[in-house]
Amino acid sequence: MKKLILVRHAKTEALSDVGSDFERKLKRRGWSDARLIAEVLKEKGYSPDKIIASPAVRAWQTATVFAEVFGIKESAILPARILYDGDTTEGLLDAIADLAGKSTTVVVVGHNPDMAMLSMRLLNERFEKFPTSATVAINFSISNWHDMQVGAGLLEQHIYPKLLK
Repeated sequence: MKKLILVRHAKTEALSDVGSDFERKLKRRGWSDARLIAEVLKEKGYSPDKIIASPAVRAWQTATVFAEVFGIKESAILPARILYDGDTTEGLLDAIADLAGKSTTVVVVGHNPDMAMLSMRLLNERFEKFPTSATVAINFSISNWHDMQVGAGLLEQHIYPKLLK
């Protein structure tokens, strides 16, 4: 069994407040929302062995909050530029599988529309809401990450801050 936890980065400052999209940082609410989601997952028994994140500042900051809550060293977060640049579903799955290695539960922090689309494709479900900090936990009956397939995931959680407040 493998668990994939897909996370859309938390709430950020507006693009007009910074020099580039890549440099956008979390707002105060983003920090607290990311912590809320990570703590709820921890309370529900999730225990990721690995975190993979887009290197964009806002996604990386979101990943550091998850790392802190789950006791993972920030230096152990794996950057994946493909999560910022985007790719096909197959390209994203291959990159995640390559980085996930032998881990059982992996958190992936990225951006929309890719996180929402990947979630929907893996689950064959439609999500009407996938706001900042939206998180989907997907269970796969596989032993190797490279065996992930579209439509083969089972939804365990779909949470976002407004549902929890």
